[in-house]
Amino acid sequence: MTVLEALATLESATLECKQRDIDTPEVREALTLLEPHIQPEWLIPQFRYHVQRYGQQHWWELEAQQQVLCAIFPRIRESVKELIGKQMAALARNFAATHNMKVKDEINLLAKEYGKLGEPWVFVAS
Repeated sequence: MTVLEALATLESATLECKQRDIDTPEVREALTLLEPHIQPEWLIPQFRYHVQRYGQQHWWELEAQQQVLCAIFPRIRESVKELIGKQMAALARNFAATHNMKVKDEINLLAKEYGKLGEPWVFVAS
């Protein structure tokens, strides 16, 4: 799973938490992958805590779960954006030194994803 796939998994969990149990192996894998890289450090443990609270069956508890995840997810997304920016900068330094076209292609792919993350995340209830 890539960082961008992990981010998409968490977005899906945030959007669908009122309709299904989101404490899945995919969500846990995404959280584990992102945890060492996300700042501030408390974001992933807090997201994980609220993912695991699905046992609540009342609509207001599920609504509260979604509200918390909707507050945390944009911060995780912004941290991923910063991570991609740092990776692009490192690749740019590598390209300047080596002129390796594979590195330039990787920069272009990351730049495309970075551009998508530049748009603010908007919650759309499903």
